[in-house]
Amino acid sequence: MEPNSGGRHVCKITLYAVIILELFWLLVETRGDFANGILFYLQAQLNIYVWGFFALLFLSSYFLGRRMGVDLVKGRNQFEVAIIYGLFVSVILVAYGLIIFATHGQWRNMFHTIPELSFIIIIPTLLLWLIAASSLRQKMR
Repeated sequence: MEPNSGGRHVCKITLYAVIILELFWLLVETRGDFANGILFYLQAQLNIYVWGFFALLFLSSYFLGRRMGVDLVKGRNQFEVAIIYGLFVSVILVAYGLIIFATHGQWRNMFHTIPELSFIIIIPTLLLWLIAASSLRQKMR
């Protein structure tokens, strides 16, 4: 396995996680009233800011996944590498969220939402990168 194929591998795992998350959101949204739930779900997903979030998520996963593959080939510890790159992606995504809050004049909401936003983004991203590093290490053996 080439070291640069880590980007594709991390993107594939990120795609699986996003699909599971989107199906969960769809089930939650359509639980009460299916027709209105579908409309609300589509309205939320067709937002330009959501598309920007997912673009940042997949682009950073691809490019940092390539770097992670190189680091794993060099023999670095998979947990250490996954935590470093997972935190880096998390910082990118949290910064994007903060920029969106700031540009819309939501300063009061931003200060109350920062801890929750950080927790919601950092923990799943770290888990995703730990799974990706572990499975990439398995593929390399």
